[in-house]
Amino acid sequence: MELAENRFLVVGLGITGVETSRFLRAKGAPVKATDSREAGELGSVVEELTAGGVKIRCGTHASEFFEWADTIVLSPGVRFDLPEIRDAQAVGKTVISEIELAWNFISKPVIGVTGTNGKTTTTSLLSEMLRRNGLKVFTGGNIGTPLISIAEKDDEYDFLLLELSSFQLQGIRNFTPHIAVILNISPDHLDHHSSMEEYEAAKLGLFANQTEDDWAVFNAEDPAVLRGSGDFRAKKVSFGARDGRTDIHCREDEIVFGELSFSVRDSALLGEHNKENIMAAVAVAGILGCQRDPVQKSIDEFRPLSHRMEFVLTVRGVSIYNDSKSTTPFSTLRAIESLPSPIILVAGGKDKGIDYDCLRDVVASKVKALVFIGETKEKMRAQLGNLAQTTCADSLKEATESAFELSEEGDTLLFSPGCSSFDMFSSYEERGNQFKEIVRNV
Repeated sequence: MELAENRFLVVGLGITGVETSRFLRAKGAPVKATDSREAGELGSVVEELTAGGVKIRCGTHASEFFEWADTIVLSPGVRFDLPEIRDAQAVGKTVISEIELAWNFISKPVIGVTGTNGKTTTTSLLSEMLRRNGLKVFTGGNIGTPLISIAEKDDEYDFLLLELSSFQLQGIRNFTPHIAVILNISPDHLDHHSSMEEYEAAKLGLFANQTEDDWAVFNAEDPAVLRGSGDFRAKKVSFGARDGRTDIHCREDEIVFGELSFSVRDSALLGEHNKENIMAAVAVAGILGCQRDPVQKSIDEFRPLSHRMEFVLTVRGVSIYNDSKSTTPFSTLRAIESLPSPIILVAGGKDKGIDYDCLRDVVASKVKALVFIGETKEKMRAQLGNLAQTTCADSLKEATESAFELSEEGDTLLFSPGCSSFDMFSSYEERGNQFKEIVRNV
């Protein structure tokens, strides 16, 4: 890609957009950038980029910037159906994600991990397995560092391990991971994607450019993933079954891959869904010929990441878990399945256009009380409120205090929102940290 001959517009000036702008200017490309936020919300990067020759428009997506550009690079979370982007595509302009841009300037093989739930846990565990086997691994993408930050600077690594969101994958054209991993697909981000079909297509797009020289690792127990796997051209490795029907399967507390087996008895990762995450990581480690003992040690010593089924403490005999990273009903379902009943569930947040009926059976069987908060509280009460004692609260503090009042010794108090945080908080991290602070002050 000849950068200096293209005029680039970067849409969105978060971490990824800023790194993209820096890279393009360093390569001598003409760059403009736009962000719907005001300049004061973006901090010092506006001044820095402007001094470096980037023309910036804040507070709106300036239509004249889109008309000027040849190539438009979207930051994660920017909708493809913005009118300005639709108009740009209609006249033949190239619209890509930062991942696609960076792909043109890397030399090392990529391992890409996607899925609605479990991406960060799987990516982090796999990174540990590879490092314990002596491999030098860049870990980034949707977590940590954008791929563009190591464009033309990846010589020191053996592999580039990327967590990839549907937002990033929606903007790829030629990006091709040597090993692609998909964990699951369930409704999510329907406030961003125009339909569930579009969301699925973005996720499965990770495999679109692979050839028979590449590898596709997929959860054959997930209906949407299994359906999509029929189109994979890469060598396939399936996981997920409990009865030996997949290439990697789980037999009680043992994961089996060919002649190798790995115990999960001492793993701190709770729940059947985390066994699937471990299977996916083991699959990649096996493909790359990793030694068994370092992989087993990684499984034994890996600790749950913050805000993901995180045990907080026990108060008055009530065990309390922070699962603030749960932003979909399916992830909340898995959290409930993983913990002993009776459960008091605190849930709710920003409405992403998702239905909560998938929780009905598990709520009916394991949850004794429901406390709902946020934008979705009335919607969740309407769909689930007849299954257990139910109340709504106006704040997380009020909800947590209500949950304590409803709890007894031996109960489990689970904060697993099943929704994004942006109605009341800036991030799921802020939401989870506030929850932990509240329970520690009880």
